[in-house]
Amino acid sequence: MRGEIDGVTVLREDQPGMPVGSLSFGCDPRDEDLDTIGLTHLVQCLVLRAEPCAAEECTEMTALVDTSFTAAGTSEQLAEHFTAVCAAVAALPPGDLADALAEADPEDRYLGDIEDGLLDPWGSLLARRYGPAGPGLARWPAVDYRLFTADEIRRHVGTFFTAGNAVLALTAAAPPDLRLPLPAGPRVTRTASAVRRTGPIWYADEVRGAGLTVRVEPGVEAVALVRLLRSRVNAELARAGLAAQSDRVSLPVDADRHEYGLVVRPRGKKSKAGDAAAAAEVLWAELRRLVHDGPEQAELDREIAFAEVPPTAVPGMRRDWLARIGALEQPAQLELFGTADHYYHPAPVDRLRRLTPAAARDLTAGWLSAALVVVPRGAVPTLPGLVEQSCPTSRIPPSGEMYRPPVLKRLGRKDVLVLGTDSVATVDSDGTVHTVPLAEALLAERDGRYWLAHTGHGCVTDISDHSGAAAALRSVLPARRVRRDTA
Repeated sequence: MRGEIDGVTVLREDQPGMPVGSLSFGCDPRDEDLDTIGLTHLVQCLVLRAEPCAAEECTEMTALVDTSFTAAGTSEQLAEHFTAVCAAVAALPPGDLADALAEADPEDRYLGDIEDGLLDPWGSLLARRYGPAGPGLARWPAVDYRLFTADEIRRHVGTFFTAGNAVLALTAAAPPDLRLPLPAGPRVTRTASAVRRTGPIWYADEVRGAGLTVRVEPGVEAVALVRLLRSRVNAELARAGLAAQSDRVSLPVDADRHEYGLVVRPRGKKSKAGDAAAAAEVLWAELRRLVHDGPEQAELDREIAFAEVPPTAVPGMRRDWLARIGALEQPAQLELFGTADHYYHPAPVDRLRRLTPAAARDLTAGWLSAALVVVPRGAVPTLPGLVEQSCPTSRIPPSGEMYRPPVLKRLGRKDVLVLGTDSVATVDSDGTVHTVPLAEALLAERDGRYWLAHTGHGCVTDISDHSGAAAALRSVLPARRVRRDTA
């Protein structure tokens, strides 16, 4: 059922049990830019600071798909909760903004700490595909929240956190006293995300593990085939003696194309280049086998059987009340974005029943040409059919101030970092030069470690052995291009 309250679209699907509601906004980190990363999450933090939770269960999420506030409780509790959330949104920014910004924690974002996001293969793949905009921003840490101004927050709320750009999903009738006093505003419309690199390529980057992504036509069939691919990959990883498993990743980019992929992350913080190369070879070989040979009917039958199980009955998938509202996530996303993520559960099952091995081969025919594979630096995988396209380098050292590693780390090394007037470059011991324009540079810091990011190209270089250069970079880069985590 579809309705409207105070200009907010309301979707309803009656379900037994405690009522659940989720207020979603058509806003996510892709609506930011390089110098405002974290602004959407900050808005959510400021709303929560008003302590609007009045239900038995409350949670919230700033994800790569949308921004949501979800709650479960009695009808009266849901009315109080969502009215309070909307009132808190409308009241932003708070009068004590400086205190509120100091209290907000960027590590509550979907990425976790700086290393989790910066060195994750999935973020690297998105940054390489889309550049420093839209989905390509997913890799980069948040701006220091204390640098945001009241006007920026006010504009962001007035653009994205409005009645016209929100959807309330409910598993029971809307409470009669429910009010949604959001700022007035229209639904946000978006242009298609520009693609910087298509494929088929592989490249090395500062990542932990290996990853593969394909740009595909969205649908439950594609999700089921990626689940099937994951099963094959994990079986091959085990046969190869690699102590790792692959995880599915996905992102609805626009109505015509989604990113679907698999990431093999090492257990612990260490990543062996040889293991990552072997994992990448398994990822690519199994994708090629799926595309060329198609799935077995028995494999498709297993995916159909999985889809026939209600999401609430899938062990470990989600808490019961979240699983029940999950049935309305896709309709809400379709309202807001014109497309939806099918990650959690590939329904409707009737479409999967019509998927044959031959149809699966036709569906995946274009996957290889759109594939990107990433491995850690030092890994040299054998990936037939993929072209290596790592960071652009040269042999010409730039002019500028030269920084060497500390004396205790300098023995037998010739690598340097050169800071010029408009660029910074790392020069490896073999003379390979990697140059980053200062206009596209970003410095990330955590616990005495430093990373230099080339946001235009999407790559990262560990410069932890050049702490002196990091200090100099900090002095020449704009404050919003220095992302620091002292936790």
